[in-house]
Amino acid sequence: MTLLIVTLLSVIGGAICCFAGYKIFRVALCLMGGCLGAYAGMMLYNVLSGTEIGFMHMQYSELITVLVCAVTFAALAFGFYMKAVVAVVTLICGWYFYTDSRTAGIRLPWTSPVVTILVALVFGLVIGFAVYFLQKWAIIIATSFIGAKIITSVLVPYLLALVSGHQGEIVLKMLTGELAGNAEVVVSLASVLLLTGAGIAVQMSGKK
Repeated sequence: MTLLIVTLLSVIGGAICCFAGYKIFRVALCLMGGCLGAYAGMMLYNVLSGTEIGFMHMQYSELITVLVCAVTFAALAFGFYMKAVVAVVTLICGWYFYTDSRTAGIRLPWTSPVVTILVALVFGLVIGFAVYFLQKWAIIIATSFIGAKIITSVLVPYLLALVSGHQGEIVLKMLTGELAGNAEVVVSLASVLLLTGAGIAVQMSGKK
């Protein structure tokens, strides 16, 4: 139930970001914050569900945790607007850099996951400041890419699970980027590139 709601909201929010991110950037930023909050909520629940906290073992506790985190992140992103741009874009792009490098099996010149996380954050920070200072083209490209990543992150595991007949731990795959094999990597990359290109084209045509 919770995963289905997160998936639907992510697809809707991702589509709006991808194809109308520049035109309604404040709303797109709010949606990106909400998606980020939903992922954070699912991870928080996975951590706290193993504790003795009573609420975490009640019915709908996972859904409530996810929704509270999603609404909180979305409200902060909407309220702070341009002040939140760098933080939201940094976290999202940094997270995808971190998970994608693991998914693709890229061998980095270091072994420490802490260093990988720091490099991912620096990567995200560069994009975040580019969006903040350059705007226009940077916003169009960033929102198209982030929207495409949000959509593919939740849909690709589902689609390939349906084809293969193995559902697996979809939540874990969605959050960590640990896809099962080369087929998922190729499908995910192709989907991101196609959606990002389509998003840029649509946003550019509507910007005139």
